[in-house]
Amino acid sequence: MPRKSRIAVPAVLFLALSACTTHAAEPDRPLKAALTTPTDIDLVWHDDRPGVAGHVLEFATEADGPFTVLKYLPRQVTTYRHPDLIPHTTFHYRLRSYRGPTSEPARVDRTDTIRFTWNDESADEDGFLLEIRRKGSARYEPLAVLDPDVTSTELATLPGEKDASYRVRAFVLGAQSNVVRLTTGE
Repeated sequence: MPRKSRIAVPAVLFLALSACTTHAAEPDRPLKAALTTPTDIDLVWHDDRPGVAGHVLEFATEADGPFTVLKYLPRQVTTYRHPDLIPHTTFHYRLRSYRGPTSEPARVDRTDTIRFTWNDESADEDGFLLEIRRKGSARYEPLAVLDPDVTSTELATLPGEKDASYRVRAFVLGAQSNVVRLTTGE
């Protein structure tokens, strides 16, 4: 005669919950946001993957976009304040990493401008970044975003930018992060 096994209901519930939590992996959520004033949103992220040169921060007012670039940020920057937003509006944010080689462009200084030229040695770039390292700074930061296959640009300089160092990065965008959503107050 087959023997019936009996398990108490709490034990069955415990076993079912354990199985769910063990197999359901929490997705990586590097981007977080907080409403710091009724119209200011602070964003923070963490990304220590090797080879990442920086991040592109994007926002939209609809869940499905279209997303607009807020800023290209160097790797060292891991926070951003989106200030003075429209009250009672929902904002969606996402982050994309970028990577790619850099080169020193040829440079021709003019009175109020600098002309840069370089060779496009990348076949699959999403674009080029003109990066600047200001005098006294240890790091480069994005200054201008250029379309793919572009091989020159001109920069109208501000005081102190003639003494800066410049480089060009052929960048490729990585996968997008999680999307965070916040609604501004009054």
